[in-house]
Amino acid sequence: MIRLIHGDDEFSIANSLAAHLDALGPPDLRAPNVTVFEGPNVNMAEAFAAALISPFLTDRRAVVVKGMLKAMDTRGERVRRDWESFADKIAAEAGQITNDLIFVENVLLRMTSRPLKTLASFANVETHRVPDRRERGEWIRRRFEFHGVRASAAAISKFNDLGGDDVRRLDSEIQKLVIYADGRELQPADINLMVADTSQDRIFNVMDAIIENRHNLALSGVQNLIANGESIEGIFSLLTRQVRILIVAAHLLERGASSAQVGQRLRINMNWLVDKTCKQASRIGSRRLQTMHLHMLDVDTSIKTGRADRRLAVEMLVSGLVGR
Repeated sequence: MIRLIHGDDEFSIANSLAAHLDALGPPDLRAPNVTVFEGPNVNMAEAFAAALISPFLTDRRAVVVKGMLKAMDTRGERVRRDWESFADKIAAEAGQITNDLIFVENVLLRMTSRPLKTLASFANVETHRVPDRRERGEWIRRRFEFHGVRASAAAISKFNDLGGDDVRRLDSEIQKLVIYADGRELQPADINLMVADTSQDRIFNVMDAIIENRHNLALSGVQNLIANGESIEGIFSLLTRQVRILIVAAHLLERGASSAQVGQRLRINMNWLVDKTCKQASRIGSRRLQTMHLHMLDVDTSIKTGRADRRLAVEMLVSGLVGR
């Protein structure tokens, strides 16, 4: 009856929570049987008391507690005083709870602290991570199936190439394709026609390949930029801008700034883009980013002074960035 849903995939977390609440019954009976507590002002005693209330005309009710466990995850945040005894409370009352008590965190918990280890011993734990490129193809295939649309393997691969890694946006694009397909199997040409391929997403894909030292994928990513109309100069401009953004983000993160503060400093107002920027900056680090930036300047100079032709410059760019 106790469940923990956590991770950095907010879209999948929301879907999972909705599915659990839908299982309570039809909407007219569900509404009076769902209580939602959302931090940071949730009183622990009230939340646990709500979990013991008898359901109204259904088998059980659900109590959802959002955003209260992150502080227990040894991240340096202060735990509210009334939640300090959480481990003892959950151990003492777990057997008495006959309703669904669902804790929801839109961050990936490490589960190393005593309170969270105690919770995990009584709870069903769901972990939802944003899929990386290697996992995303299977995620896309499952979402196509979920929405009842058929897509060829080549179409799924093309969608993975163009769609980016914002899973909420990917799902929205899939729903659009459901209407467009009108019952037939989707092919790569349909994906090319219907799915927007933004420069920002393509640059992130190239940067991911560079970070992971995947030379061939990084090179194909740059070639994809060219195929989608970007000039060599435009690619250098996009990559240089991205590296500069990541340098600032890494500098702030290494000095203890939060992701929200990074977004504010960089004037980025989309949460998924702030999260992606912070993850890449953390993985690369400011020292490697500065080395990458110097290499890009060297290659750019080689092009402008005629020491390297445009095609060779692409190879020089990717080869120099991968592994630095």
